[in-house]
Amino acid sequence: MPVTRLLQIIAGVCGVIALTFGLGTYTHADLITIHMLFGLLVSLALLFQAILAASTSGLRRLGIIGIVYALIVPIFGVTQQMIWIGNWHWLVEAAHLFVGVGAIMLVGTIAARFLRVGKSAAVSTAAIGDPARQAR
Repeated sequence: MPVTRLLQIIAGVCGVIALTFGLGTYTHADLITIHMLFGLLVSLALLFQAILAASTSGLRRLGIIGIVYALIVPIFGVTQQMIWIGNWHWLVEAAHLFVGVGAIMLVGTIAARFLRVGKSAAVSTAAIGDPARQAR
């Protein structure tokens, strides 16, 4: 299993768990620490995926966007309780939800682009022929 697919699975599973525990905080249970742990795992999966993308020639821009996004997600998550306190705080909570789901989607997008770049590299190598045979 390629590393990109493994990171995509980790981000998806951790994202669903983080979402569940995040929604569970509305029951007034103390689930924030577990929610933050799984949110951090999603951010780390995105960061590793983005670093791999930044080191690939066809995915550099997407990799840099992913690195910046992976740094923004935990910062926004930790500071969201201090933003716009009052009756309109639900807007910040909704933005926090969308940023988290966006991180999961970005991991999936990078993984899909890795597959596309890998397939195109395999096709171009097959079209050129085996480089080891041409060297003989």
